[in-house]
Amino acid sequence: SELGGAFSRHPLYVVIGVLFFSISLFCGITRWYILLQKLNLPLRYRDCIRLYAIGHFCNMLGPGALGGDVVKASWVAKTNPTKRTELITSIAAERFIGMVAMVFFVAAICACSPDFFAKHQELVPFRNMFFLIFLGLLAFLVVLVVIDWGKYAHQLKVREGGIRKKILEIVVRSWETLRVCLTHPWTTGGAFFISLLNHCVDVICYFILSRSLELSVRFRELLVVSPIANTVAAIPITPGGAGVRENILQEMLSCVGVSSDESAALGLLMFSTLLIWAIVGALVSFMMRTKNKNKR
Repeated sequence: SELGGAFSRHPLYVVIGVLFFSISLFCGITRWYILLQKLNLPLRYRDCIRLYAIGHFCNMLGPGALGGDVVKASWVAKTNPTKRTELITSIAAERFIGMVAMVFFVAAICACSPDFFAKHQELVPFRNMFFLIFLGLLAFLVVLVVIDWGKYAHQLKVREGGIRKKILEIVVRSWETLRVCLTHPWTTGGAFFISLLNHCVDVICYFILSRSLELSVRFRELLVVSPIANTVAAIPITPGGAGVRENILQEMLSCVGVSSDESAALGLLMFSTLLIWAIVGALVSFMMRTKNKNKR
């Protein structure tokens, strides 16, 4: 009933919120393209749009946010066998930078909101969890890029021509590609900035959709809650994070006085937005594929 009320009372807010989410998708596309350009990999921006479109569709079918990445990796591996390792690694690097930016975004918001957590003690464990995750990611990042793992790998005594040698070579190439993506100032900085913009857009989208439901939740509260819900929903548990996002929103928004029905409606409205763009993504991918075939 709450979800139906959003369409009957404030359809314009729903339309604006759904359309606004497209900015988030283009942030992801551009972030990946920036990495591809730095690595001199043979994918055009239109290729990124098509792959990201079908990837977003598959995210709604597969667990968490991994389904689309698997599809993109399969396509680039099949169509670019000589650059297979680098292309697949670029997908992992894009996802990793986005994850680091999200955790940083949430940790920064939490650190700047001591009065909010003093008022809502129930959310303190979530805040502490993200602080720990952020510190863990920083430590992992330092270990990944500061230590020259390639030098240690070459010191290993592995029989030439064997399967272990091939695996080692793939691992080294992946690490070298990942290191470029994570250490080049302009490339890494640009991808990180776009990721932060991506998360800000998601929060604004949540806020617009909350207005359609006439929720009493404030923007500042959604600034803390919605990125946490998105992060947990990305864990590969259910297709598209369905159910996970809604439960987290119910748990956290109840602490700021939003009823379970209202928070569930907001979660379903956001899921519907993702689903709409997943369908649009499938159509876009199909049309671009058909156009390419006709050109041939």
